[in-house]
Amino acid sequence: MKSSSSPSGSSCTCLAGYYGRDCGIPGPVWHACQTLNNCSDLKVRKTPRRLIHGLNINHELEFFQVRLEEVGDVLDVVIVGESNLTAGGDASPLYLLPELRKGFMSGFQHKIIHIFIDHFPPEGLTDGWFADTFIRDYMGQEGLKRIKGIRDDDLFLLLDADEIPDRNVLLFLKLYDGYPEPIALTLRWSIYGFFWKRSVSDSPHVEDVTQIVAISTMRMIRQVYDGKVMSLRRNYLTTEPLLSRVETYKKSGHPVKEWNIGEVGAYAGFHCSWCYSPEGIKLKLTSAQKDDKPRWGDFPDKLDLGYISGLIQHGRWFDNSQPFFLVKPEQDPLYAPAYILKHKNRFHYLLDPPSSNKTTSST
Repeated sequence: MKSSSSPSGSSCTCLAGYYGRDCGIPGPVWHACQTLNNCSDLKVRKTPRRLIHGLNINHELEFFQVRLEEVGDVLDVVIVGESNLTAGGDASPLYLLPELRKGFMSGFQHKIIHIFIDHFPPEGLTDGWFADTFIRDYMGQEGLKRIKGIRDDDLFLLLDADEIPDRNVLLFLKLYDGYPEPIALTLRWSIYGFFWKRSVSDSPHVEDVTQIVAISTMRMIRQVYDGKVMSLRRNYLTTEPLLSRVETYKKSGHPVKEWNIGEVGAYAGFHCSWCYSPEGIKLKLTSAQKDDKPRWGDFPDKLDLGYISGLIQHGRWFDNSQPFFLVKPEQDPLYAPAYILKHKNRFHYLLDPPSSNKTTSST
């Protein structure tokens, strides 16, 4: 397949969705790199970078599998933080570790570092964001200790369990030089299932997206974020102490500029928020951090499975607003990750419009 938008002078005929003189730049990156001197700074590396992915998990086993099936061949290391305590400080069973011991995702286990978090900071009982920061920083710091030979230009990727990055974007980042950091990803934003899109406030049929700062070099993790990976996600580069570190980092010859990959129609991945069965949503509600206000899990009526099923069916939020609109698969055939679309029977609860949703799936 030819790409009609391949630049003149290209040395090869690009497949659809790829651009550049060597046809190695995927669409989401091509749109983003127009701000980088028309993409001319992007050069293929002699040696691929390693890509180290960190995330924390509660009960999202299916999404963990989808993540690995989608991008596991591109990732070099996957650090997974799992705790026997929820983000709210309550006791919780371990969901992932027992399954790994049974052979779950055996083809990828050589890449997985499981970090067991067996304690909870007292500050997290009253400050939910402290709790969120703690579990991610602990996962990152303990996991990175176990990796030998980390190079400064290796990349660290921090995502939540319900965020699935685009494989082609990650492969580009491994293979190319010439872009600044940190890197933000614009993700397609679905709610309850891939059939509901999030709409922009006051524009009920205009699609909203999630934009997250998620990737930087390990050099930046160490020298700017002081080894605290959650600082990448928050990315307060214009305030101290990060501001002073950024200035020192830039003087050493490392460009610092938040670079966003992806846009509506050319996404850098998927964010499927609250995309579980009603039982899974109930579990998420009761596991939330204490400062996540309003904490809907504190309202008994919001935990009723019939009520939650109604939210999914009608596209309502917990405050009874309706900020979502339905996908039209016939016009948008790639509205979910490829692995999910390939296994439609298994993931029908995430793909079928609510009116034909016949059952719930595992939590």
